[in-house]
Amino acid sequence: MRREAALTGDSEALYRRTVWRLLLPIAGLTFINGIDRMNVSFAGQLMSQAVGLSPTQFGLGVSTFFVAYLLFQYPHALLLRRFGIRLWLLLSMAAWGIAGVLTSKVQDQGDFLIARFLLGMAEAGFAPGMTWYISQWTPRSMRARAMAVALSAVPLSLVVGGPLCGALLGMGNPLGLEGWRWMFLVSAVPNFLFALLAAGYFVDRPSQATWLAAGAGRQLETEIAAEASPPRPQPRPSGTAWRDGRIWLCGAVWFLVMTGSYALVYWLPQIVRQMALADSEWLIGSLSALPQAGLVAGLFLNARHSDARGERLVHTAAGALLAGLALALAVFLSANALILALLVLAGFGLGATQGVFWTLPAALGIGEGHVPVGVIAAISMAGTTGGIVGPLMLGHLREVSGSHQAGILVLASFLLLGAVLLALWHTRITRKAKT
Repeated sequence: MRREAALTGDSEALYRRTVWRLLLPIAGLTFINGIDRMNVSFAGQLMSQAVGLSPTQFGLGVSTFFVAYLLFQYPHALLLRRFGIRLWLLLSMAAWGIAGVLTSKVQDQGDFLIARFLLGMAEAGFAPGMTWYISQWTPRSMRARAMAVALSAVPLSLVVGGPLCGALLGMGNPLGLEGWRWMFLVSAVPNFLFALLAAGYFVDRPSQATWLAAGAGRQLETEIAAEASPPRPQPRPSGTAWRDGRIWLCGAVWFLVMTGSYALVYWLPQIVRQMALADSEWLIGSLSALPQAGLVAGLFLNARHSDARGERLVHTAAGALLAGLALALAVFLSANALILALLVLAGFGLGATQGVFWTLPAALGIGEGHVPVGVIAAISMAGTTGGIVGPLMLGHLREVSGSHQAGILVLASFLLLGAVLLALWHTRITRKAKT
């Protein structure tokens, strides 16, 4: 491969090269990661019927993933720094594949919990690990765009995953397996293949990259290292900081929003199936993907509008309010296409909130605009806790009530509560400004 000049003062040329040689491969792995995580939502009802899982037990299995995800993020960070990107990706992605194979062989609740825990343990470090890895390759001037390219694969996996998983569920297969077992097995295969490809492709440092000219990689490392040494120390959370109401506001809102978001992601195919709007697995998967497409639209449109207006609180609250109202209205309608339209609107609202939320801590003045890493981690953990609570709660309410209506109404109340908290804080700020 011919070496190309990388750092000639043309940052745009460097960015474009980084997109093709680094960020798109990372986006590909992120896409596979997203499919691997959410395919259980499409198999949920068929698998539950086959192995005798109650709605509560299915919800518990989904939540178990997030328990492991919380527990193993820090160990992953240690392993990545100790073993390097190649061995870490090889082992992590191979473990994704093993978890997928185990899921295809589930016979009872115990098997399901073990498989989901293993998947959560294996995937726990991927998102934070890739975030850190990208920061080692991109100067601050291009880092936000770089992250956007990599993370764009997450909503894409949700939109594409529905029809793809639906097609696999309805496909005849040479092994004669039940459709849901075949889907998990086929989904697991790319993990092993891409684990080997990733281990052979990625390198730890820019100075090791063959697509950067000799000396350019070291120059890039020097530039990034200089940026990582700020002229003044970053503020760190202290006992006083944790008594800051703004931190608790962000944590509470993110928990409420992500509880609703995760619950819908993992239960949506079963909700669509219950509405009897489609009779083929592919069509059920495709219809289930529509609210995720709404989420993607809300993610980008509201973020763009918020950037243009320079306002954060109202934009975040508006998305949660829209999602909560759409879900609450859907509860009181008979099963028909209008409910699906409301679910798409709820997805748009959830995306609108998520697209702006992470601008809130700085906009509220936490850390004087330099938000401490510990605060970001704590708020993020609150959202992951929503992944534990939401699917289990919705499953339990489904089992107790016999329908999804009670659970959806609770999720709507969570989102509306988040909107109310933000509105109250906005009112407080407005009153202070007037005095």
